[in-house]
Amino acid sequence: MTWLILISASLNALLGLTLLLLWRIERRHAYVRMWGWSWILLSVGLTLGVALAEPGLVGLRYDLQALVASFSLMGSLSLQVAGARDYRGLPRGRGRGLPVFIAMMVVIVALAGIDQRFAVIAGASFLVVGAWLCAWWMGRGGDGGERFVALCFVAIGLVHASGPILDPFSRSPITHTLGLYVQMVLSLGLLLLSVRRAHAEARRQAERFEQLAHVSLQGLAVIQQHKLIYANPAAMTMFGLRDEAHVGRLDLQATIPPELQEEARERHRRVLADPAARIEWEGTRLTTDQRRLYVRSLSSHLPWDDAPAELLVMIDDSSRQKAVDALRRQALHDELTDLPNRNFAVERLRELTGHGAAPFALISADLDRFQLVNETLGHEVGDALLRAIARRLCRQLPPQAMLTRLGEDQFLVLIEETRDRAGAQAVAEQMMALLETPFAVGGTELYVHLSAGIALFPQDAADGPGLLRAADSAMHRAKGRAGAAYIFFDSAMNGATRTRLEIEQALGRAIAAREFLLEYQPKFAAGSRKLVGFEALVRWERPGLGRVPPVDFIPAAERTGQIKALGELILELAARQLRGWLQRFGRLLPVAVNVSPLQFEDAGFSARLLAGLQAQGLPHEAMEIEITETAAIGHLGRVLPQLAHLKSAGVHCALDDFGTGQSSLTMLRQLPIATVKLDRSMIDPLPEAQAAAVVSATCALGRSLGLQIVAEGVETETQARAAEALGCTQLQGYLLGRPLSAEAAGELLAGALSAV
Repeated sequence: MTWLILISASLNALLGLTLLLLWRIERRHAYVRMWGWSWILLSVGLTLGVALAEPGLVGLRYDLQALVASFSLMGSLSLQVAGARDYRGLPRGRGRGLPVFIAMMVVIVALAGIDQRFAVIAGASFLVVGAWLCAWWMGRGGDGGERFVALCFVAIGLVHASGPILDPFSRSPITHTLGLYVQMVLSLGLLLLSVRRAHAEARRQAERFEQLAHVSLQGLAVIQQHKLIYANPAAMTMFGLRDEAHVGRLDLQATIPPELQEEARERHRRVLADPAARIEWEGTRLTTDQRRLYVRSLSSHLPWDDAPAELLVMIDDSSRQKAVDALRRQALHDELTDLPNRNFAVERLRELTGHGAAPFALISADLDRFQLVNETLGHEVGDALLRAIARRLCRQLPPQAMLTRLGEDQFLVLIEETRDRAGAQAVAEQMMALLETPFAVGGTELYVHLSAGIALFPQDAADGPGLLRAADSAMHRAKGRAGAAYIFFDSAMNGATRTRLEIEQALGRAIAAREFLLEYQPKFAAGSRKLVGFEALVRWERPGLGRVPPVDFIPAAERTGQIKALGELILELAARQLRGWLQRFGRLLPVAVNVSPLQFEDAGFSARLLAGLQAQGLPHEAMEIEITETAAIGHLGRVLPQLAHLKSAGVHCALDDFGTGQSSLTMLRQLPIATVKLDRSMIDPLPEAQAAAVVSATCALGRSLGLQIVAEGVETETQARAAEALGCTQLQGYLLGRPLSAEAAGELLAGALSAV
């Protein structure tokens, strides 16, 4: 009998271990673990409480053995019930389970103290109730397999009930023989239920994954050893695969551009080697019909059929990438000419001037007088001309010369792989030659000239902005030459440009601080060489820096529009000096002041000048206005009315630098002037015959019009005598007098007035 019980207990233990091994495979099902331990505890309880326990024995050892057996049997019952509830998804009732377990143990121990048979009856009763409860839960609403297990629980309950009925100590061979078979059938049923449920859940998970993969907008693909072994519908649509039969036959290499194939192979190797690999990447792929896709993807490790594979989760990002490319192109390309724009050029210069970069050349080219095309023919023609120029240069320039448009009519050419001046010069000359042929736009032929500046890296600058400034400086210098021209940058240009900027920035502060003063160059009557007046010459004394030449700050004042404020200051200084001389000497000789044509843009200039003379108490004839011939001709509409106003008020006007402009003799008759000043370029060659003939003709015309003729730049006695002989009425130059300070000019004036 003992051996039969031990065999039954061993089989229960083996079945319990089987359930535990099944649970280790799928740990989500806690009921399998509970039933496994329940069967093991049942085998321990049967072994200690029945097989190894002899009726009627007493003592501490047997009491402890009985207690452990009871503990194991009640623990088996508790786990069996908890497993059934967990299988059905019912609450485990942990709060009630421990008190019930303790209560059962107390009952068994108490009855055992009275009579061991009573304890056996109580234990069997508990086992019967627990088995039938499990039968109720398993069978209620269950399928065929679950109802079969429920019947097994009913049967095992009957077996437990037969124990004390057939034998007071539950040692009946019938009970244990039936229990062996019923318990084995129940265990196998529980195993089958657990396996079936695990398989069902795995199947549901697979179906869910298949459904998710089927409806997913993301492409899913599995690659193993560079072969495509799975692709969901989104991935198949993405790459143009018609059905699953084409998945295995797809040549993956054909979907990857050649330049990206090595990168893809290396990524595949990394993913297969590292189970934790997750690599995000994006790039271009090709469909079966060679359309280009832009894919954003995540590559990760995936076990597939017991071998590592690469799982690709992909998004076709072609639309967004096209938009990004369009924005990038818009940001880096000129819409009018489709050339790279300033942003592109700046970024490319940054790349080309990096550490250890190779030498290259930069050409900054600007169209000459392009604004005239816009003003006369319209912006549509101007735009068409720019497009035509861009097309011709792009087609004809060498491959290493990249043409960009900086804006308006300025282009930039980056010439890579050029190590010397010769290569850059060849490209510049080719550009000039390409523009010699006229452009047919707007129904007319237009000739275009370029002024270009060339800068070399790294000789002329070490970075992109510096190189661009150097090329621009050379280009602006080239624009000072007539016709198409190009100039290489030299370091002196940087200094000139900085000086020009510094002067322009400081000029406004200097006018406000009245840092200017006047010097006075005397004019003498021809023949007698008597003083007849002065010309006021403005000087800028910069504190701490010394004197700034007029040739630097007068053009700067005209460029910045500050010539008006400066001109007003000069007139004020001259009037105050005249007022001082008048108060000192009681008489005056006229002082000539140069006036910019920009000052005549103010319609109230002449009235303001007369008001200033009146405010100082000066006679109008005390001041003479000088305006250059070029300025008078170029601004005749504004200059003529105000000169007439000044002449009628008694302010004499002089035409300065005569002979440097168009030298139209008819201008002498049209302008309301009293004096003509011959430029030094007409006086310097005297007494050469040709120069003398020009001066003589001018003087003759001047005499017939009643004009004073002033010879400027007289530096030798020979020039002075020739000018006098040819009819000049006044002389001015270093021979007779250099520019004088106000104090020195006052002394000269005092001597001249006292001699009269």
